[in-house]
Amino acid sequence: MAKPLTAITVARLRAGTERREISDGGCRGLFLIIQPSGHKSWALRYRSRNRSVKFTLGSVLSPGAESATAPEVDTPLSLAAARELATRTLREVQTGHDPAVAKRKRREEQHAAGSDTLRAVSEEFLRRHPQLRTLNQRRADLELFYPSLGQLPIDQVRRGQIFRELDRISDERGPVRADRALSAMKTLLNWHSQRSDYLPVLGRGGRRTSTQERARSRVLDDGELRRVWVTAESFGLFGDLVRFLLLTCARRTEAAALKFGELSADGKVWTLPAARNKSKRDVVFPLSEAAQRILAARPKLAGGDHVFSATGRHAFGNFGKAKRAFDKACGAENWRLHDLRRSSRTLLSRCNVRPDIAERCLGHSVGGGVQATYDRHSYEVEVRAAFEALAALIERLVRPPPDVVVPIARAKARRK
Repeated sequence: MAKPLTAITVARLRAGTERREISDGGCRGLFLIIQPSGHKSWALRYRSRNRSVKFTLGSVLSPGAESATAPEVDTPLSLAAARELATRTLREVQTGHDPAVAKRKRREEQHAAGSDTLRAVSEEFLRRHPQLRTLNQRRADLELFYPSLGQLPIDQVRRGQIFRELDRISDERGPVRADRALSAMKTLLNWHSQRSDYLPVLGRGGRRTSTQERARSRVLDDGELRRVWVTAESFGLFGDLVRFLLLTCARRTEAAALKFGELSADGKVWTLPAARNKSKRDVVFPLSEAAQRILAARPKLAGGDHVFSATGRHAFGNFGKAKRAFDKACGAENWRLHDLRRSSRTLLSRCNVRPDIAERCLGHSVGGGVQATYDRHSYEVEVRAAFEALAALIERLVRPPPDVVVPIARAKARRK
């Protein structure tokens, strides 16, 4: 008899070279599916009208994400939610109602109504994945396909059509943006194939640019840094975010979604949760006094806990519009918010900060193997000192100290 699954087991199970099915001994008919791609989903097996039926319940809820109060089919589900939905579904089957048949009819009706267009499937995908760290970027990348392909049924979109659109995106927005759009489209098509009989027209791999072409090396020079900082001081919410990015080396989305609850009681430490960063681990940032002052000046709004927000309810996300206005005010050109992170890292080197400490300031994992096993030092003191040195250097660049005039001693005239 299969053992009951646990939430920890579900999270730790990894993909193999073939599709895997793991029965849950804690709920009759429920099992976990793990695709070779790593995608996990819940399914239920039961008998209806003397035939075996496999009914897909939904994908596995990502660790740390919040589940809906009432489990629904085709939504991300925790283990507990999947068991509840499976039990409810089996009760329906006992009454003579086959949910798989109803689901198929519902899909047919939706397809007839045009809800299986590329745009409709894309918007459904985005709606069902609110926990994505790069949700806004993914939405913007998929929207690039809407003008020409959005109204086509997704199963009629051909590989050649997609690549012609990628050529257009590359010409208009650059090859790196085309790479991101290609990645977003592959993710969408694979997700749709897991929920239907659709076969994706795009395979794995296929980046259109090399690593060297995708690499970006732009840093702000001292003059640009001075203009950006001075403008930011009087540019309200977005200006506060720009200065905070420079002082913390943080990624823009990680800083923009900062909550007061992620700060220590004295406001001196920011703990970035694993669910919101690339490393998938909690990262501790000891803040410089300059960064602390920026956060202390941000109001705590009744609408929510977000620091960089107009209402407190939602994280700041209108980067494009805000930056266009900011660029017009400060005069700096051809730079991106992510360039601030690279610029701050370069300034840390100018401060003679050790490379391993500078990388920790960026939240990067440093060391591995034996070093990671035996070196359990937190480096909080060293990182705090590095951030203070960075803040001091920025202050000197923005407001250079006045030159000290040293009077030249004049020899007394000899009396004749």
